Amino acid sequence: MDLENIKFELQSLISEKRFIHTLGVVETAKKLAQLYGADIEKAEIAALLHDCAKEFPREELKTICEKHFFEEFLTFKETPQIYHSFAGAYIAKERFNITDEDILNSIKYHTTGKENLSLLEKIIYIADAIEPNRIYPAVEKIRELAFINLDEAILFEVDKKIEYLIHGKSLIHINTLMMRNSLLLKNK
Repeated sequence: MDLENIKFELQSLISEKRFIHTLGVVETAKKLAQLYGADIEKAEIAALLHDCAKEFPREELKTICEKHFFEEFLTFKETPQIYHSFAGAYIAKERFNITDEDILNSIKYHTTGKENLSLLEKIIYIADAIEPNRIYPAVEKIRELAFINLDEAILFEVDKKIEYLIHGKSLIHINTLMMRNSLLLKNK
C-alpha cells in the first residue's frame, strides 16, 4: 500500500484530532530520519500507523493483544493505555500489509520503548513525544535534544515520563525501564 492510500485508509480509523497528531509525528519522524540517516519512507509509514488502533474500543484492543501477543500481554494487561501500540502493529500488518519488522516494532514499542531500540524505533518513539502539537513540561528541551543527540533526548524524555507515572501512582512497564537502562549503559 502506498503512502497516499495509507493516509486515506487511516482517516477512516482515527479522529481528525488524532490524524493531526499523526501528521505532526510524520513530519518530525521524517526530519529525524533525514538527520540521523534512517530510511525516510519507513519512518513515514511507521509514523503514519503508530496510532492506527488508538481509538479502537478497549475490549477490541484487549482481544487483539491477548490473541496475537499473549506472552507480552501478560506484562501489560493492567495498563490498557499500552494496548493500542501492540494492536496497532497487528493492524498495520493485517490491514495495511506492512511486513517490515522494523516498522512493525516501531509501532509496537512507540509507547513503552524497549531494550536496545533500533534507530527507527528511537525515531518513532521520540517523534511521538515531541511532535509540534505536544504541549507539556519539558517538551521544548526534549525537542531541542532530539535534534542534537537522539539517545540523550530519549533518556531525558523517559526520565520525565517515569516521574509523571510515579507522581500519578501509575504502573511503569518493564520495557520502559529496560530501555532507560540500556541507553544509560550504552552511553556510559
